[in-house]
Amino acid sequence: MATEPIHLPNPERFSDWFPEFLKKELAPYPGRGAMVARIVVSATLTMIFIVTFRIPGGVVGALSAFFLSRESLVSTGRSAIFMVAAFVLGALFIPVGARFFASAQETHFFWVGCTLFLAFFMLRCLANYAIAIGFGLVIGNVVGIWYLPGPAETNVENTLWLVAATLIGVLVTLGTEIVFRALRGGDDLVEGVDTRLALLENLMADYADGRPPSIATRAGLAQFAMVGAGALRRYVARANYTPLYRTRMSTLVSLVARSVDFAAALAGAYPSLPDLRERAARIRQSLADIRNCLRTHGQPCEATLEPLPSPGTPLLSEIESMVSLMPSIFSDEAATDPELESIEDVPLANRVFVPDAFSNPEHLRFILGGTMAAMFCYVTYVSLDWPNLSTSITTCILTALTTIGSSRQKQVLRIAGFVLGGVIAGMGAQIFVLPYIDSIGGFTVLFAVNTAIAAWIATSGTRLAYAGVQYAFAFYLIHLSDFSIQTNLAVARDRALGVLLGITMMWLVFERFFPRSAADEMVRIFVANLRLLADFSSSTPRADHPGDVSKVRRQREEIYRHFGDVIAQSDAVPFETGAPRAGDMAARDRIRRWQASLRSFYLLEAPLVQLRVFGDDSKPTPFREYENEFRFECVRIFRQMAESLESQLATRAHRPGAPASLLRRIDSAAARIAAQLSEREKSLVRLTRTIAQLVDRLHSEVASEGLYDLPQASLSLPPAAEPDSA
Repeated sequence: MATEPIHLPNPERFSDWFPEFLKKELAPYPGRGAMVARIVVSATLTMIFIVTFRIPGGVVGALSAFFLSRESLVSTGRSAIFMVAAFVLGALFIPVGARFFASAQETHFFWVGCTLFLAFFMLRCLANYAIAIGFGLVIGNVVGIWYLPGPAETNVENTLWLVAATLIGVLVTLGTEIVFRALRGGDDLVEGVDTRLALLENLMADYADGRPPSIATRAGLAQFAMVGAGALRRYVARANYTPLYRTRMSTLVSLVARSVDFAAALAGAYPSLPDLRERAARIRQSLADIRNCLRTHGQPCEATLEPLPSPGTPLLSEIESMVSLMPSIFSDEAATDPELESIEDVPLANRVFVPDAFSNPEHLRFILGGTMAAMFCYVTYVSLDWPNLSTSITTCILTALTTIGSSRQKQVLRIAGFVLGGVIAGMGAQIFVLPYIDSIGGFTVLFAVNTAIAAWIATSGTRLAYAGVQYAFAFYLIHLSDFSIQTNLAVARDRALGVLLGITMMWLVFERFFPRSAADEMVRIFVANLRLLADFSSSTPRADHPGDVSKVRRQREEIYRHFGDVIAQSDAVPFETGAPRAGDMAARDRIRRWQASLRSFYLLEAPLVQLRVFGDDSKPTPFREYENEFRFECVRIFRQMAESLESQLATRAHRPGAPASLLRRIDSAAARIAAQLSEREKSLVRLTRTIAQLVDRLHSEVASEGLYDLPQASLSLPPAAEPDSA
């Protein structure tokens, strides 16, 4: 397999990168318009109901259009039910707790602190995303409602109105999705992957025919390279898929995303590949087979593409390597043995908390930080006797909902969303637009336009999407907290200042008290995953030992979650500034490329894990000895790579190495036992060869490339290699 170092182009300065980033993040892509339209329709209809029936506290109801899952109609329905249930439970919890603790100032402070701690714990550790959102938002809003010394009757009434407004928003959003699915149908995940594969196929077809890549193909690849695959990963994580299918599609999404990155750079750098037309044609044919396989829901396709080195165009070798791994996702040889219990099929829906909810210190750090920030807000507005600043607590809750990687990235998006939605759109509309509006029709147009802007931003990649939610939240706070057109600038000022206070406190706690570099976190998590894979591969769990199967499932789920954490941190690295940024961006490219290979290993080894757990181990067999040798070599390699990357993280220095080939070693071992293997064992040997090629490639790259090394002149791409969106 090809092992030439390859570096994607990255502007070294934040000021050079950010404008181009905005341009490409905000450009249209397939499916974006439909998603925005559904959000606008849902939020606007919710607003009309709230204003017509004079329901106070409609902010959260309209925001439901942004938070409900849309991966499938089933997942949307479940999300709606869970969100309403969370609001009902929260609405019951708050008054009951307030009855015992909130009547006196001393116990009220204690009650608020414990309530906020519980809210941030739920946001971090609850397995169900919809319940976490619902419970967090109801606590953030109701803590402001139960402000001393308000009468209990009024507080209870306002709490119930809040639940009613949310119920309206959830039902309207669910109804909109039902109508949309009835009219359109389809699977957004499959369509998203297929669209990207079609662009790759078009690019290879152009090269195979000797044509320069078309403008449409270049623009589409550049757009998807910038936006990334965050939306597809959310589909995989939240949709109603079986765990095994989820794992397969997650691996496919990762491989496709990296292929698009390389293809965008290749299309910009090389108008033609005259000496590689035959290889481009083979890649195109393989992509066509994969697309057909995807559309037929996993119909096996043959892995006929063999990656070859191409020193003059290493980008093509990278694409070839990624594409060559895709058929193995649907391969019969990589499938689970029907006679063995699948270790992936575990009833996740019955789980309340994430597996490491009570053991991971990072969860406690986040919970304490969020509680501290929200309590700072509470103490500030109570000390100033300024109850309208209570929007600061909801801001802290909303900020905590995002999974983006670094506090600096969050801070940029918070401020941007607040300024655009609260100051420019919110207060600007009060000054320049609302004086000329005298009907709900005019207000509906204003509301829909601003919701469309917020939704367009919110449907960007994970690096920008949160700014859209912040925009909508700030705008709705000013114009939808009451059931009438809000013309009082003092009220709008107070609510906007509350949002600013929440933003400031979250920045103070997470950026000043607990500063973390996104680049360093990305490497740490990747290294931790290498060690987890090594520990997992070295273990010998047995199905007849109580707890072993559950332990295997927990380990694999933890590894899977780490993949998502690496992506979140890597998306935040471009927001970092300072002298190390160039090296961090180079490390980001390498980690993302290596993670695609690691995901493939995670998926392809599943049949071997099942054989180890559920197979008959009463007596040693030649294949069992062969498989043990193979996996312990993988363990050694993973630990060696982890030590190398840890050393580079500490010193930023790299010592190149020349690792031995795992493939040659297992080929020699397989040749000795070939005559003693059953058909199933022969298919597993072929699978281990695919995995060995993958591990050899990964090991060679980690050993030969310094994590933070900048591109050498001989390996740098031409200036045109920056993907453009012409």
